[in-house]
Amino acid sequence: MKLASLEIIKSIKPHNNADALEIAQVLGWQTIVKKGEFKEGDKIVFVVIDTILPNAPWSEFLADKKDPEKPIRLRTIKLRGEYSQGLVLPISVFSGNSFGVSEWQIGADVGAELGIKKYEKEIPASLSGEIAGAFPSFIISQTDEDNGLSNLDLVEEVLKHNITVTKKYDGSSCTIVVNKGEITHVCSRRLSLKESTSNAFWKVARKLTIPEGWSGVIQGECMGPGIQGNQLKLLEATLYVYQIRNEHGYMCYFDMAYFCNILNCKHVPLLETFVADLHNITLDDLIKLADKQTLDDEIDDKGVPAEGIVVRPNDYRASGIGRPLGFKIINRNYKD
Repeated sequence: MKLASLEIIKSIKPHNNADALEIAQVLGWQTIVKKGEFKEGDKIVFVVIDTILPNAPWSEFLADKKDPEKPIRLRTIKLRGEYSQGLVLPISVFSGNSFGVSEWQIGADVGAELGIKKYEKEIPASLSGEIAGAFPSFIISQTDEDNGLSNLDLVEEVLKHNITVTKKYDGSSCTIVVNKGEITHVCSRRLSLKESTSNAFWKVARKLTIPEGWSGVIQGECMGPGIQGNQLKLLEATLYVYQIRNEHGYMCYFDMAYFCNILNCKHVPLLETFVADLHNITLDDLIKLADKQTLDDEIDDKGVPAEGIVVRPNDYRASGIGRPLGFKIINRNYKD
């Protein structure tokens, strides 16, 4: 996913609770801007949330005044009752610097050029383990899901199909590669790890009841003590599967859920299904659905926000090593 890109402001509307602010829409994102600074149709640089900005003249207004060297992370915030996601910057702030602004085209990915990095959560000690090697990208793609708010063409394509909407948990991404019934790789988001009795990824992998002779890839969120605050209040590391690929391609949700029963493991909860010829679901509908997600069904504490949703076609079997078609939308009330 692009971390920063040259885009066009789709619309500007008043902020009902702040005379000096306006609401700008860029792609599918809603962002709060100063009144009068931008207008509909302006070319701007847009930086998405969950990014780390460099210490630069164009970003210094966001720096921590008490600790200017502290990394600048863009988060979802609320200003006077309205959500604001991402950062809108006029192209003029980059003019006169060493950036090739005149060569940038609409949609151009300029994140690397601006020194912007993706925010990565620290991996707990129980998960980090000893490195066996790089993530086996020659077998399976890493699990970074596209955010639908940044890719409207993807949203349009997915919504042509029968779709399933599942709850998104915030754990630590786990990939398990199986060849003829034997586990060959257990991976974090970026690395393949050596087997260890103390490593939570390997613990959840060894709990699986893998059918004899089966080959494929199992991917899910590892949840439990010491992992992202143990949001589900689990007593031990637990795998919540969100996708499985076998020799035919990625399984649809219902095939995956059935196979999880065979594996004797949990899977992410199904929230909604929609039939392509009958639904008129919009991106705004999905944003509202994501914002409503809580962990009420999982823990006793009521109203604790869940991370969001994942939307996938249920009649589309992706093949090869690429990721299956789909996108995520993050709950704007979620705080990590």
